[in-house]
Parts: sequence; C-alpha cells; structure tokens
Amino acid sequence: MFLLDTDVVIWALRNNQKIISFLLEISESGSLGLSTLTIAEIYKNIFPTEIFQTEEFIRRHIIYGVDEDVAKQGGLYWQEYSKQFKTLNIIDCMIASTAYINDLTLVTLNVKHYPMQGLRLLSS
Repeated sequence: MFLLDTDVVIWALRNNQKIISFLLEISESGSLGLSTLTIAEIYKNIFPTEIFQTEEFIRRHIIYGVDEDVAKQGGLYWQEYSKQFKTLNIIDCMIASTAYINDLTLVTLNVKHYPMQGLRLLSS
C-alpha cells in the first residue's frame, strides 16, 4: 500500500508520462492512497478548468484523513526534526505521519523532505 505525496499527484495531474507509468507500475503491487492534506494542497492552487480532472483522480484513490494518532505523530515529527531540517513544514510532517501510522510507503519526488526514522519512502 502506498501514499502519494503532493508532488507526485501534481505531476500525474499534469500528465507527466514518467510519473504516470511509475504509478501504474507500483499500483500492481498495492493500492494507492492520498492524504486529505495532499488534497488541500492541490486545491489551494487549482484552476477552475482543473477541478473535474482532479476530482476524477481523487475518486480513484483511497483517502486517508487525520485522526488523533496521525495528529500526535505529526506533532512529534515536527518537534524532533524541524530544527535540524529547516525546509521541513508541518504539512510534510502530517503526510509522513499518515504514511507511518497507516503502515504505508510514501511515494515522493522530494525524499529530502522526509528525514523521519522508520518511514518507508519510494521515489521514481
């Protein structure tokens, strides 16, 4: 099972064939999911002409929300890593926490955004 980071979703929505092929390949070994925070990040910059395609993309994936366990772990990640990794933001901590708590592999193009110990990462 995989959780897609926002950067991967953006490139897939832009029809990047390398990313689309990569997602098709990994989907053969497990389902693909999205964090509700990734959805929020996508929608913060969406153009009206992109809404239909984006909603279709979202519908094809499992959606993982933020519950108490995810929120706590995200806060702990922030506390542990934010001073050492200056580019780290709370959304990345929460996406990482979603993957960790739900035992998912996080698929990202920005491995450096996720220094968390024990977090499984996959990059194309």
